[in-house]
Amino acid sequence: MKDVLTRRDWLRRSGMLLGGATLIGASTITAATPSQRRSRSPIRMMFNENPYGPSRTARMTMTKAFEESSLYNHFGASVELKEMLAKKEGVKPEQIVIGSGSREILNVTALHYLGDGGDIVANYPGYETLNMYAENLGAKVNRVQVKDDMSPDFPALEKAVNKNTKMINICNPNNPTGVAIGADKLEPFCRKIESKCLVFVDEAYNEYVMDKGYRSMVNLVKEGLNVMVTRTFSKIYALAGIRVGYGVAKPEIISKIEPLITGTVNILGLRAAMASLQDEAFQEMSRSKNLEAKEMVYEVLEQTRKEYAVSEGNFIFFRTGIPITDFQAKMEKKGILVGRPFPPFDKWCRLSMAKPNEMKKFASRFKEVMA
Repeated sequence: MKDVLTRRDWLRRSGMLLGGATLIGASTITAATPSQRRSRSPIRMMFNENPYGPSRTARMTMTKAFEESSLYNHFGASVELKEMLAKKEGVKPEQIVIGSGSREILNVTALHYLGDGGDIVANYPGYETLNMYAENLGAKVNRVQVKDDMSPDFPALEKAVNKNTKMINICNPNNPTGVAIGADKLEPFCRKIESKCLVFVDEAYNEYVMDKGYRSMVNLVKEGLNVMVTRTFSKIYALAGIRVGYGVAKPEIISKIEPLITGTVNILGLRAAMASLQDEAFQEMSRSKNLEAKEMVYEVLEQTRKEYAVSEGNFIFFRTGIPITDFQAKMEKKGILVGRPFPPFDKWCRLSMAKPNEMKKFASRFKEVMA
């Protein structure tokens, strides 16, 4: 398999610049807290978490929000966040649904569309939460494996859509491969398929993308097409344990999905999400450090001649050459936790990015394991 891009092409397209600056450190944007500087033990490189967060602003905001913890202020705060997200995405508040992480949005969407059965077509491997929830509801999931270059097989995906198909599930950038689908390919596909079923696009890693050929499918939502996009505060905003996510779709879809939400996001999460949206310095630092970490991994993978897919997320998918369960065990003995199996890619590893000092430890220990 060839790389989706060569490392040099990736660096050129990313520019390694973020607005003209070269891989700047956290201190030039926002000072790192002691906890952000400390190395963790074991080093967590398995869940695609942001190792630098939550941001100082989000932490301070959550601390202050404890003053509201005895009040039912989450109702008003939810409206505030919805309005803020609508402004950010260029849609109306009635086109936004908020949930406890994007996972809840995925689940209730499956519940609405597939609660009475039906089929779902999914790019595979991909983020499986929606697919597995649909199967628990009794739906049939038609998984279409990616091509050799890890890109979606659009002709096969289209062919898999039948009269029973109620949804097609695509993650962009994809998890676990990290491959981003260019707008020139995904947008025409969405336009072609949306008349047959809902096109569901999970954009959890949207804020990390540097590929200029990428574009969010929120633009299609604005046109009123049968497309839904989800986002999360778990990745670049570093609120994975706080659980805040949202979906964007036309009002007719949101009005059917929102009543299925099982609870409410707590006041700390809502306040932290609003603060994080406005903390552009932290987002910039996270992107910069993520690029730096990925470059370190690409370098060691090329030194050890390991095949990999160029990633637009905060993780890299690469061929280990040994069963992933063996690789997990060997790396854990070295103090590093790596990603789980993604069959049928049983000799591949999804590696989440960590802090630079942790990345150096990974590089040396990886070489020891591969020796």
